[in-house]
Amino acid sequence: MSTRRLLLPSLLIAVGLSLGCNSFVQNPGAYELQATEVMRDDCNLMRSPEALWDGSLLITGQVVRMDFELLEMQLVGRFLAGGESFSVDGSVANATVSANGQECLLDQVSVHLEGETICATQFDGTLRVRYEARRPDNCVCELWARFEAVQDSARCEEQP
Repeated sequence: MSTRRLLLPSLLIAVGLSLGCNSFVQNPGAYELQATEVMRDDCNLMRSPEALWDGSLLITGQVVRMDFELLEMQLVGRFLAGGESFSVDGSVANATVSANGQECLLDQVSVHLEGETICATQFDGTLRVRYEARRPDNCVCELWARFEAVQDSARCEEQP
């Protein structure tokens, strides 16, 4: 058998294995998100002064997916150059939610989240949630917040 015939399958296997590997520090799995600063909350979406919706990360190569607790959305994005920062986005159409004390049928809910790896079990970032509706005006609003996300209560400074 020629060297060329052996080289091609070996090369394809190596490329396939490298695409499946996670070379980023950030751990996949469940994270608890807590607001560190709320810049805007037009519809009183915060359940408590710091509680946000939790999420679970899945990392495949550079692709980042987050199962996000708000309306059971799936956010999708990727790691940015350098591998310490990532962003994910998602949206849901025709959602019924509570905003400003009333039930709202929304045309769309969109979420944008940017995260920066602090250590394997923590990332910090910003979150934007946008509620869009034709009417009533009280249902059209946004939440902008800075947050920290921690996995299994293991903050970076608490790790050995």
